[in-house]
Amino acid sequence: MIRRTTTTLALAAALVVSGAGAASAHECYVANRSDKGNAGAANSANWYTLQVAELYSSVHFFMPELFPQPLTEAQVAHAVELTAQAGVPTSFTVFEKFTVPRSMDEASDKSSDGKGIDHFFAGYGEQLIGIALEASQAPA
Repeated sequence: MIRRTTTTLALAAALVVSGAGAASAHECYVANRSDKGNAGAANSANWYTLQVAELYSSVHFFMPELFPQPLTEAQVAHAVELTAQAGVPTSFTVFEKFTVPRSMDEASDKSSDGKGIDHFFAGYGEQLIGIALEASQAPA
């Protein structure tokens, strides 16, 4: 439980630096892996499946200037719906055993190309922040 909480908080923190490329390069996931493959990987101690609802529920901890109050359950549900409509995965299975270092050039060129190992926040960070901001304006 502590490990999952730590992972969730670390990934939410990555929202803050999502535009920084290599700074968020450790949220590795296999972009073209099937749901069945993700389920199998989640049984390993090296991988963790995170629901974006967890990120939206904790974003106020890491971006209090944008989110002074936590999103309500209804706002989180709305954000997840917007995420799905935008074609962004609503869950992703990340490798959490160690950091895979990448240069700034590699992070910008290959970290979100939808092939092999990608970095979730390099590809989707800005969208997630925008969706969270939009959802925060929805009725509670």
